[in-house]
Amino acid sequence: MQVVRADGFGSLVPVDDAAATPLEPPAAEPDRYPLVVAEWHDAWFDFEQSTLEDLRQAYLVRTVGFLVGEGPRFVSLAQEILPDGEGFRAVTHIPLAIVERLVRLDACEGSEDR
Repeated sequence: MQVVRADGFGSLVPVDDAAATPLEPPAAEPDRYPLVVAEWHDAWFDFEQSTLEDLRQAYLVRTVGFLVGEGPRFVSLAQEILPDGEGFRAVTHIPLAIVERLVRLDACEGSEDR
């Protein structure tokens, strides 16, 4: 594995191995926040579609993230889990009434942890 410093988009300079520190996995157990894809009906608006015939009947979007909340009214997906129990970033809260399906993305058998 080659470790590089990301101090600029134009030049990635290799870092010497002694200074490289591998990233630690999140402290939380992997099954606590499973990776899922939610397929849901999003709201949208378009000035070009002014009549009922022009409207899109099914506008399904897909959001992939860590399932951090599943309650009676909402499902919550986070794009990032912060280290040291500091919480989450980029959380999307989707009302259950508009969720078409929620699929857990399990690791394939034989895949290596990365």
